Amino acid sequence: GGWTCKTNDIKMIPVHSHPELFWRIAYLEADKGFKFSPVQDWKGDFGKTGNATNGVFGKGTDNVPSPSTAGFYMIVVNLKDNTIELVSPGVYMIGGAVGAWDAAKAENKFTVGATDVSFTKALVADKELRMHVAASTLKCDWWQAEFIVLNGKIEYRGTGNDQTRVKSKASGSTTISLNFKNDTGSIN
Repeated sequence: GGWTCKTNDIKMIPVHSHPELFWRIAYLEADKGFKFSPVQDWKGDFGKTGNATNGVFGKGTDNVPSPSTAGFYMIVVNLKDNTIELVSPGVYMIGGAVGAWDAAKAENKFTVGATDVSFTKALVADKELRMHVAASTLKCDWWQAEFIVLNGKIEYRGTGNDQTRVKSKASGSTTISLNFKNDTGSIN
């Protein structure tokens, strides 16, 4: 067969300072399968081998099965350890707006819903809104897997430098909603 889903390609996000690591949060349909490829062709493509342990597969040639329930999932490819992780998204706030610089802090975790990934909390006023992802095979510092919401779009740091900063509004309850289907976000 040929390359049939060019319009459905999901680009993985590179991890700063770690050329072996890539991540992405994607909406996956139930009971489907997928593979990875460095180009839009069946050259260099790869998938998984064996069964997953805690959502982690070994890298191989078989399709990676999507879960039996459609929804948002985090995918991590670790080319050093030859693993593919497929788990519920670990998205977190960090920094002055939540009053802590601890990565992957439970009380600063976003909630995964059917249509978005959201966070609602009273924030410290006029502080930077910093977000990051975390997973067991994503072996990096939080800022190396960071992103922000800028002008209604999710902007990934990837391999780039510090991003434009977005600050929290007046103290009070703030809701941040992220739609990883179309890389949009809102801060209210």
